[in-house]
Amino acid sequence: MIEHTLSPFIKINEVMTLRIKDILLLQEFQYAKIISGKSLLATEVNGATIVNTLEGCASVERGNFILTTGFPSFTDEAFKQFIRSLAEKGVSGLGIKIGSNIPSISSDIQSFAEHYKLVIIELDSNIPWADLMIPIVNYINYEQKLELEKIKNIYEAFQAFLLAKSDIQQLPLLMEKLLAKKTTIYLHAIDKSYSSFALPPVFENVLSNIVQTMKTQNLTKESFQELPISVYVKPIYENRHLEGCIIIWECQTLCASWHNVAISQATAILLTELQKIKSIISLSQQNRSSFLLDVFRGKFNSTEEIVRVSKEVNWNLADHPYQLLLLELTFPDDQKQDAFIVTSQLIFLLEKYTLTKICFDSNNYLVLLLDTTSEITADFICKKIDFLLAKYQLQVTYFGGVGRVYTLSAIVKSYNEALISLHFAKTKKNLLAKVIHFEHLNFERILFSNHPIKEASFLQQEYLLPLKEFDQKKAAELYHTLKVFLFNNADFNKTAEQLFVHKNTVRYRLSLIKEISKLNPEKLQDQILFYIGFLLEEIQLPAFQ
Repeated sequence: MIEHTLSPFIKINEVMTLRIKDILLLQEFQYAKIISGKSLLATEVNGATIVNTLEGCASVERGNFILTTGFPSFTDEAFKQFIRSLAEKGVSGLGIKIGSNIPSISSDIQSFAEHYKLVIIELDSNIPWADLMIPIVNYINYEQKLELEKIKNIYEAFQAFLLAKSDIQQLPLLMEKLLAKKTTIYLHAIDKSYSSFALPPVFENVLSNIVQTMKTQNLTKESFQELPISVYVKPIYENRHLEGCIIIWECQTLCASWHNVAISQATAILLTELQKIKSIISLSQQNRSSFLLDVFRGKFNSTEEIVRVSKEVNWNLADHPYQLLLLELTFPDDQKQDAFIVTSQLIFLLEKYTLTKICFDSNNYLVLLLDTTSEITADFICKKIDFLLAKYQLQVTYFGGVGRVYTLSAIVKSYNEALISLHFAKTKKNLLAKVIHFEHLNFERILFSNHPIKEASFLQQEYLLPLKEFDQKKAAELYHTLKVFLFNNADFNKTAEQLFVHKNTVRYRLSLIKEISKLNPEKLQDQILFYIGFLLEEIQLPAFQ
């Protein structure tokens, strides 16, 4: 519409999506001549203003196309000041009628306009302003009508998508239909991408670069400018955390408002879908954690029942030995608000790349159930974690403990051992290793246990009871020999004298003890474990199961 005011200019308050070269295609502009800025004809025009005084420049808006006949005393110096003022305002161009105020345009003025990157067009002086303005207004109104129609169609298309309960994998196809551009969506939470077409190898490589950039760098406008294919990438954020992106292929910018409507509608659907995925993942983790806790508490009557119930939480355990890896993740203070999201993503990646069963325990430690029949070991898992943390530049530290191998029905023993090992690893603060295996512990297994007496009782049953059982079968006197040896401060001569045997006999019996118990009676650390076991027998504490 044309706005008449008392000011010395007439303004068209329209939001346009046309460019200067589109204006030149109108019939009323067929005799217009380009004075400067031939390389800038693709400049977008968002309005038009007729300016009749130098003071009128103060009211023009960025992107306006200025129309003028000049004004009295319009010298070359005043013309340059006029051009400079318009360029500083960011106008799209200047249309001039040659007449009494502007009899001609000198080469000096042309050069000056080129320097300030301003398009100047000489208009037909015989055509009234109204005849020049009306086709522009009509063009704008037509474009606006088309744009409103497109926006309406987009809303209806997304509404139909939702009402049909279409799968999220169909969203790229809808986007390609609406935008006429090939589309890919990437969801970081599940590390998956869906495309509206089969990606050729070069597109696959570009997608991989985009995903890697998103995971490891702070995104800027320049992040994707060096790719071999032009792409428009719309990051998807929720609570400051990058959740994924929408990729429009062979396209650098999306400027129209209906483009933005399509992108915003797709983003809203993706965020809703991500919430569903996260809820499912969270519920699945809760079910698995509850199941494993029931296993630890001995709520199942048989291994067969454990195997059957494991299928209900999609674990499909088998009746063979397992061991547990227990991990504690630590986040910097400024990233603790993202701990749940990062931990969930790490679990997803570990499950994807290692096929390991993962859940949480009551201490919020990560529990990884390792199948000993596979090639996936605790050390392999830790190397994979280090790789993922480095790859995605996650500022996360961790400590871990690894229990020994047990049958499925006795896996709680591996858990308790992993817990002790984790406590020890945290205390050492990586002076030895950030992940400790229980089988490498000696008296530390008692020192770092939540129940030292109970753990000492387990130690007694593990190392001394097999010696008693061997003595009962073979009458080998291993148990008594070990006790005398320790209480004589590991002196072979005194031990042999007290037992009335040759000291080589003592050495032979100690070698059998080492073979049966897996501890070395001549090693100080192992002597401490044996001594604790004997001490418990002397004070006659009840044995724990």
